[in-house]
Amino acid sequence: MRIWLPPLAAALFFIAIYATDSNRFWFVLVNGLGPATGDLLWANITVLGDTLVALALCLPLWRRRPDLLWALAFAVVLGVLWARGLKPLADVARPAAVLGDAVHVIGRAYKAQAFPSGHATTAFTIGGLIAMGLGTWRWWLAALLPASLVALSRVVVGVHWPLDILAGAFGGWLAAAAALWLARRTLKFGSQPWVQWTLGSLLVLAAAVLVYPYQTDYPDALHLQRAIGLACLLSAGARLNRDFRRRPGL
Repeated sequence: MRIWLPPLAAALFFIAIYATDSNRFWFVLVNGLGPATGDLLWANITVLGDTLVALALCLPLWRRRPDLLWALAFAVVLGVLWARGLKPLADVARPAAVLGDAVHVIGRAYKAQAFPSGHATTAFTIGGLIAMGLGTWRWWLAALLPASLVALSRVVVGVHWPLDILAGAFGGWLAAAAALWLARRTLKFGSQPWVQWTLGSLLVLAAAVLVYPYQTDYPDALHLQRAIGLACLLSAGARLNRDFRRRPGL
């Protein structure tokens, strides 16, 4: 089935790079894209994998797809467990700690707990949720292409090895698949109005925080971050207004 193709591809690439001991080679090659194409581009791409940004981007699901909004709750928990649970266990040094000044770093230079990539996990958790939840090839492309670019950007900005992003993509996609499975079996509870309003309110808060006080490691992406927050808030407001106008007796 096609839903298993992304994690299978990630696993095969992981095995190939690990078996050939080419992790450093591919890092140096991909990291060179930064100077060649510009730091601004990759700062704006990589910020899409930030947790708050990714959550804000899910706000349009509210009042449109209660099933996917409920699945998102499971996906967030499972994705965090994958990324945050493995980091201290693996405790892999980041490229800047191993290669020093040879690394082209965009933003903050992290030194420890590289494996797996949290941004890649987030991108493929949300991307997998959208791709598998909406199902059409159009949505698959719309979800997988940005997720892949976000994952790749973590190497370009100099904070992760290729193995880190492949592990993040693998775990993130499986988190999304498991979340959809759990959501389908508990939708009676998850579709209750108070649950949906609680989840929607949390996403509204995430989008609102992006508009002003939130600072990522990439100040060059501040305008994009704020634009995403504002656009998602306006989308939610428009949907609420439409639903209100459709209420009987109004």
